[in-house]
Amino acid sequence: LHDGRTYFLDTTRVVETGIEGNLAKAEKQSLVYAKQEAEELVYNKVIIPRAGEYSLTLSDGTRVWLNSDSEIRYPVAFGKDRRTVFLSGEAYFEVTKDVSRPFFVVMKDMETEVLGTSFEVNTYGDHGEIYMALVEGCVRVRSGNHVVVAKPNEQVALDLESRKISTKEVDAARLVAWKDGVLMIKNEPFVDVIRKLERWFGVEIENQCLESSALLFSGVFERSGLEVVLQTICANLNINYVIDGNRVILKN
Repeated sequence: LHDGRTYFLDTTRVVETGIEGNLAKAEKQSLVYAKQEAEELVYNKVIIPRAGEYSLTLSDGTRVWLNSDSEIRYPVAFGKDRRTVFLSGEAYFEVTKDVSRPFFVVMKDMETEVLGTSFEVNTYGDHGEIYMALVEGCVRVRSGNHVVVAKPNEQVALDLESRKISTKEVDAARLVAWKDGVLMIKNEPFVDVIRKLERWFGVEIENQCLESSALLFSGVFERSGLEVVLQTICANLNINYVIDGNRVILKN
């Protein structure tokens, strides 16, 4: 919280009295703030560890799904002007429409502005870039002097080294399937699959089968079973795995 207090939110405990009186209530895997406006902005922060997942309803009714290894800083209640949150990691937003108060998501070196829409932002930095993918509506993405207006099923990416912005068509619904507990991978290099599984399950994966790193892989995985995923992958690649605590070793 803004005053330094910390609450641990898990899947079993319900905070009956709410955080900060009646301002917010946590139950299951969701934190819901009461609808209100504020004269002075007070910021709280939700931090999601690796292998975690959580949803948040902000004071304007906007819903946010946070993926593992992510962090969001937001006002307990928005003011009368713009609505701004700060994000690192990966999140999916369903923004409540409010023409008088545009909604801004501030990421590392990039800002997304919306009035009311659904989109994903990803700042993990895989491949040296961060991106926004639009599911529906219309957004304006800014980075420095560059401004891009995106359409549904478009991804706007910023190269962190060259500082260039690029746009391409994507299947946005596939990219945001993680919010429903499903990781969808389509024709991705195996080295990228490993990186995603490490975040998804909160493990470290050592790949001793280097010849498999460049292979393209497709699959649909649920968060609930690491061993099922490993068995599927190893059967397809004709390799073995060993689990040692929080470490997974892939070998011939």
